[in-house]
Amino acid sequence: MKVHKFFAERIYNLMDSQRVGYLTTGQLMGHLTNLTATCSCIKLKMLFNMYDIDGNGTIDPSEFGVVLASAIAYNALSISPEQVESMTDTMFEEIDENSDGVISFDELKLILEKYPQWFDGSLQLSAARFLKPPEAPQPKDKRKEKVPLKVRLANLWTTIRRKRKEVLWGIFYGLSIIAFFLYGSLDAFYSGSHITTPHCLKYYVVAHGFGMNLNWNCMLIIIFMLRRTLTALRDTRLGPYLPIDIAVFIHKVIGYMIGICTLGHWIFHMIHFRCLADEPNPDEGHRNPYTHQPFSYGEYLGSMVTGLGWIHGFVSISGWVLLAIYVVMFIFSLRVIRRSGHFEVFFITHLLYIPFMVLLILHSDKFWKFIIVPGLIYIIEKISMTRCVRVLVGGAFHIKAVTLWRTKDQGVTQIIMNHPPGFVYQPGDYVFVNIPTIANFEWHPFTISSCPEDAENMTLHVQFKDGQSWTKKLYQYFEKLQSNRKQETNIRKRLETIRKFQSREIESAPSVYGKKRPSIFGTNLQALHVPIYVDGPYGTPSGRIFSAQHALLICAGIGVTPFASILQSIMYRHRTRKVTCPECETSFHPPMTAGQEGLKKVQFIWVVPNQRSIEWFVELLDKIDAVQTTNNHIDKLIEIQVYVTSAKSMSDVYSFGLTTALDVFYKKHNRCLVSGIQSRALFGRPDWNTIFQEADENKRGNVSVFFCGSPDLARTLRTLSAKHNFEFAKESF
Repeated sequence: MKVHKFFAERIYNLMDSQRVGYLTTGQLMGHLTNLTATCSCIKLKMLFNMYDIDGNGTIDPSEFGVVLASAIAYNALSISPEQVESMTDTMFEEIDENSDGVISFDELKLILEKYPQWFDGSLQLSAARFLKPPEAPQPKDKRKEKVPLKVRLANLWTTIRRKRKEVLWGIFYGLSIIAFFLYGSLDAFYSGSHITTPHCLKYYVVAHGFGMNLNWNCMLIIIFMLRRTLTALRDTRLGPYLPIDIAVFIHKVIGYMIGICTLGHWIFHMIHFRCLADEPNPDEGHRNPYTHQPFSYGEYLGSMVTGLGWIHGFVSISGWVLLAIYVVMFIFSLRVIRRSGHFEVFFITHLLYIPFMVLLILHSDKFWKFIIVPGLIYIIEKISMTRCVRVLVGGAFHIKAVTLWRTKDQGVTQIIMNHPPGFVYQPGDYVFVNIPTIANFEWHPFTISSCPEDAENMTLHVQFKDGQSWTKKLYQYFEKLQSNRKQETNIRKRLETIRKFQSREIESAPSVYGKKRPSIFGTNLQALHVPIYVDGPYGTPSGRIFSAQHALLICAGIGVTPFASILQSIMYRHRTRKVTCPECETSFHPPMTAGQEGLKKVQFIWVVPNQRSIEWFVELLDKIDAVQTTNNHIDKLIEIQVYVTSAKSMSDVYSFGLTTALDVFYKKHNRCLVSGIQSRALFGRPDWNTIFQEADENKRGNVSVFFCGSPDLARTLRTLSAKHNFEFAKESF
């Protein structure tokens, strides 16, 4: 286990009291006995000695500050030196009974007797963990453990129950593939006598079966590209029964199936044409009208003289072009291309779907029957998405301001843009945005993090990680713009300083102590007018929260954005329901549940990698806490839990002082120094089994789980939701 150097040295120095540079087995066993003894006084004395760095029998503020700083660094927290100083002062005010500026052992013992929950045996556990030797790596057993058939069947049934809607639609899709293959094959069998020969009919029948499935799947892939139509259907009675939430996944599956159908159609036509070319005595329909010789294999593959297709002779040429287009689209839609900073390549090559669909209409005499209705709807949607129509209907957008956050390996750009009156969206909706100054042709989806009730502004939060990507270019663009503005401001200040100096208006140089620390809310860049184009809004599963009774909102990292919009909307609706008594003129809020369409409880769980990530939405969470604290008669509708995964060792011996100082600080100021809000930050990873069990035991009606985050965590939460009969929905766009 990795241990901070400061604490390792302190533990060893305490054990090596003779300063001989080593420990005997007897000495080590003696110290272990003390640490694991039932007498808390012995353990407490060792803890006190570890914090008493100079060994003078007292702990002074500087010693305590050093210990706090080491524990903060070990747990990867972002607590400033000023806050450490404030925590130290608060701690000493609470523990230093005689106000002599130091903490004695008796004072520490007295305060822990007063608040036993601060100590309560945690030292014994952490000491055992601290002194536990590292485990030797075990060789991996490549043999898979055999799972009994009964267990496998039980797991399969659980999966089917958990994904019953997806399973039913999957069965329907599979049956449709079989049905259209049979339909295409039978149609070719009864109507293909003028195209093929009896000897080659079998190959033509199979090729035609694949071709009919190609028509069917190309129609389906267009249907699942109708974002506006799917968003409208989501809010109807049919919405819960349609696979709208997995539209992106279905789009990928159909894309693969189109490839299979294209390959099968091509292979069997190659065999079919070879068979036709090898016919010894073909009829006139299979002879060159100019030479009266049988068509050669090359003529079948690439000549219009054969007359095949409903457009005379165009079927072979169009087939080769269709095959080439699909191969290009498939290669450049692979994840390795999309995620490697070459999104524009993916976007441009994906536009080849337009000539693909047009050529397929010319290639197949039946495809137009499949595509006519969804194709017309798709064209209407695309026209409505053009820039001129969006500006006319919804209004023009521009970026008014940005806020930048940056940590070691990632950053977040908060985009604040105007909210045109004609642009109407719901909490949790997402949009596609295009910023020409970053990339002319790239459109990227982001969840709207502001609430619809905000008539002035609309916000997006865009995260980037190390690597070249559109999101990083966005951050760097505004970072450079900010740097240029700072340079201009500094030049103006210098010129002003020179002017004042020449006019003897300056008496003394400004003190460096007057400089302000950077805001924890990020770096702001105001008074902008950067053009941005918006396509949307489009609905997501989290929009159903207001029809839920007990909502469990779970998110990881930047996945908080859809829930930020939802939480703001809840608080806005709460504020608008404020009423005033006509007699005493006292203002109050009726219970929050009265106006939330049955919403009785919201558990908001946010898992962040480090403390700095909380700063993205600390202002919003603080407002939610403040409103609920002000209205004490309200049983908290929104329960906030923020987990900081970097702080894994807050219960260890070397973090005891930090956890105690945080407790004392919270007791005095009613505010968590880590989360920045009234709700306490939790350290480490959540125990999902316990969370779901408690939600099941204390549920306020039917529980609905809404999640936005990684697929791995989604699988875990989906399994637990099925176990407890909770409804589960995952954001996907």
